[in-house]
Amino acid sequence: MRRTLPIVALLLVAAALWLAPRATRLQAEERAHAPRFAAVDVFVDAKSASLAAWQVELDAERKGIQIVGVEGGEHAAFAKPPYYDPKALKDDRIVLAAFSTGKDLPSGRTRVARVHLRIEDGGDAAFAVKLLASASMDGKEASATVSVEEHR
Repeated sequence: MRRTLPIVALLLVAAALWLAPRATRLQAEERAHAPRFAAVDVFVDAKSASLAAWQVELDAERKGIQIVGVEGGEHAAFAKPPYYDPKALKDDRIVLAAFSTGKDLPSGRTRVARVHLRIEDGGDAAFAVKLLASASMDGKEASATVSVEEHR
């Protein structure tokens, strides 16, 4: 019995040493494919015009990206969440829009919304973005551009 005890202990240590790297590798693989939460910021650049209204379409460029929430922008004129169809949160595409009748309006590049995501495979938050409409304070079309960046 006393001779078998060191052999059993040696076998247990060997098994632990063999299994430990494998378990660590499996945990790392699980983390790499685990869902993650992220956010993308939506920016509209109205250049020198005062931005009074905008409408943007976001379309996920791949499967596995679920839109889970929308919040407002950084300027007081667009601080409230933009308008959108809540049913669109079930799809990988959403149209956002907002307007302001106030006098204090942003010009240049401003964050108008933040879109929260659940990404199934932990990959990138890749979106195609299209500016559908933009208007200045006088109601005329603003020559604007739109872009998205993953929020860090």
